[in-house]
Amino acid sequence: MPKRQLANSNPKRFRALKAVKDRKDVTAPADVPLTANTITRFDTFFPQYKTKYLAVQTALAGQSILTNQIKTAKITAGYFVADFIDALQNAIRRGTFDASVRALYGLPVGAPHRPPLHTEQEILDWGERVHDGETARIAAGGAPISFPSLADVDGAVGAFKTLNLNQAAAKTVYDNAQEALEAMNEDCDKLILKMWNEMEAAFDEGDKPSVRRKCREWGVVYIPNPGEALSPDDFSLTGKVIDSATGLPLSDVLVHLAEPDIFINTDSHGDYFFGVQTPGSYTVEIHKAGYLDKTIPGVIITAGAITTLNMTMAELAGTGTISGNVNVPGFPPATVSVAGTGLTATTDAMGNFTMTGVAAGSQTVQCFLNSDPANIKTATPTVVAGAVVTVNFSFP
Repeated sequence: MPKRQLANSNPKRFRALKAVKDRKDVTAPADVPLTANTITRFDTFFPQYKTKYLAVQTALAGQSILTNQIKTAKITAGYFVADFIDALQNAIRRGTFDASVRALYGLPVGAPHRPPLHTEQEILDWGERVHDGETARIAAGGAPISFPSLADVDGAVGAFKTLNLNQAAAKTVYDNAQEALEAMNEDCDKLILKMWNEMEAAFDEGDKPSVRRKCREWGVVYIPNPGEALSPDDFSLTGKVIDSATGLPLSDVLVHLAEPDIFINTDSHGDYFFGVQTPGSYTVEIHKAGYLDKTIPGVIITAGAITTLNMTMAELAGTGTISGNVNVPGFPPATVSVAGTGLTATTDAMGNFTMTGVAAGSQTVQCFLNSDPANIKTATPTVVAGAVVTVNFSFP
């Protein structure tokens, strides 16, 4: 006989409480399967938990918005810093400035190229060096670089830095909200357990499947015991996740039903079970540390039937990641590929690229500008399993 599965995450706790609230709102008081004391306790507790739960969601949404803003600001700041350094290097190439001025900006005197600007910290650091170097050069009587100007660079880098500070503050808000919610979870778990016990007692007339059907309407979640046959009334999506190489089941795989945003982990047998869902088409995502993520779109859940979705995952142990930057003025798109494989990547607005799932060992990596495919540069890195190897290319 299926057993209950109590909530083990904040979203599941909230869904369990909200299911009671929603059902209770449309049920005559005499038909609510809870004692008067439990109803009073629930009516007091749920609004408080809801407030704190929504505060966490709001804080998380705020972080997400800032993350997107930071991505845009990073690209903009990177452009201004890169263009300024390019303008400086071009002036030195033309003989307008002496090569020695590179030292003012923290650049090697003999290096006519732009430094790496891959990470947020590199952009912030070089933005500061540009400010200090340009200020010192102008103070010594040099003509200011005007396209972009120091003010342009300072404005873009300053906005980027401010957003980073705002995100740090937003993370503190989120952490505090999460802590406040966690402080209520012990009482929440006790209340859910008490309500589920009372529901089963109220609906128990000897027909256990009927009890489960009625209790599910009030948010009770049931899962089968190992080896137990599943009932279409109890479950709508089930399956097993195994290692693609060994065929062995994988435990603790995070399975995500994307559209309703429900998460569940596989058990020690590699099995997972989702409760009744609205019939339709779903996207299922799976994740496990040390394995390649997988997304399966178009999974059809049919009313009154069990949909079985078995999945395999490939271990990352024999593969690594190649990441790097294609350095060229203006950052035109470039294509990077691993010879003899189907692995390719196109650079982003800052010239960065990443390729995952590259077989360990010596590899030949090729790069060409999309505007000049005949000009190919090649590198031969050694890929280490489970690690990231950096490969950079530079075009004059």
